[in-house]
Amino acid sequence: MKKLILTLGIVIATIFTATAQEARGDKQADKVLAEYTSVAQITPDQSAKIKPMIESFIATRKANKEKYANDAVGLRTANKENKENFKAQLKTVLSEDQINKIEEYNKQKREEKRGSNNQE
Repeated sequence: MKKLILTLGIVIATIFTATAQEARGDKQADKVLAEYTSVAQITPDQSAKIKPMIESFIATRKANKEKYANDAVGLRTANKENKENFKAQLKTVLSEDQINKIEEYNKQKREEKRGSNNQE
């Protein structure tokens, strides 16, 4: 009986953890989409097309993190390939001007992040 209760508890905990992680991924995709929409004036039609791309990009990064947990070079290479694939997908939906605005926004975010890391 104790084993059954313990097993049931572990199963329930696993389900809650998986659900929470999935919800966190959705929130992250929504946040990225909102940022891109405000920066590049993405239309609702474009938004509907690129949301699955963003979700796939995030899911692949998470999978890479697990797959290459002990291989920094492999992780860097896999993430770079994922990023290039994501950019290519975006170019099929967004205009060149929108792509440039998003790239500039991402560049600013990286610089701000580096600046805050150097101040610590």
